[in-house]
Amino acid sequence: MIKINTRQKLLKATMELVNEFGLHNTPTSKIAKAAGFSEATIYKNFSSKDELIIEVYLEIKADLNQAFSVGVDHSIEFEERTKKALTNYLNYFLSHPDELMYFLQFSNSFYMNKVVHEMGKTKLEYVNQYITENIEKGYIKNMPFAFYEAFVNAPILEVARACHMGGLEISDELTEMVIANVIDIMLVDK
Repeated sequence: MIKINTRQKLLKATMELVNEFGLHNTPTSKIAKAAGFSEATIYKNFSSKDELIIEVYLEIKADLNQAFSVGVDHSIEFEERTKKALTNYLNYFLSHPDELMYFLQFSNSFYMNKVVHEMGKTKLEYVNQYITENIEKGYIKNMPFAFYEAFVNAPILEVARACHMGGLEISDELTEMVIANVIDIMLVDK
C-alpha cells in the first residue's frame, strides 16, 4: 500500500476542488478540509495558495513528461517512435480526466504567465530533448516551442476533452488519425 504524504494530499484536494468550483472559488479552507488538515498545514507546505495552484499544474506537466516516454524505443524509425510518444501523450489525458480538466482551466487562467510557462517547460525535460534532438536530425520543423504547443497540444487536448465530455468516442482508428495529423504538422517536408 502506497502512503500518500501531506503535500500529495493537498495537491490532490486542490485539483479536485478547482475542477469542481474553479480556480477563484476554491479557498484554502476548503482545500485543507478536503485533504483532512488544518489551513495552517497548507502554509507549512506552500508559501501561498498561488504556489499550491501552480504546483498542481507543474506536477501534471512532470507526469505528462514521464508518460510521453513510456515504451518509446529510440532504435526504431523516427515516425513510429513519435507515433508511440504522441499516443502516450493522448492516452495520458484520456486516462486522467481530472488532470486534463485542471490543465485546461489552468492554461487559460491568469496563473499562466511567462514565468509559470517557463517553469512548466522545465518539467517537460524529455519532451523538450525529444523535440530538440529531432530538429537537429532534420526530422521535424524548427519552429518556436509555442508552435509545438499550438499544433501538437491543441488537437490532442481537444480530442481528449471531447471524449470526456461525451461528444466523441475514441477508437484505435481515431487515435491513429489524430496522431498522423499531428505528425504531418511536425515533419520536415521531404
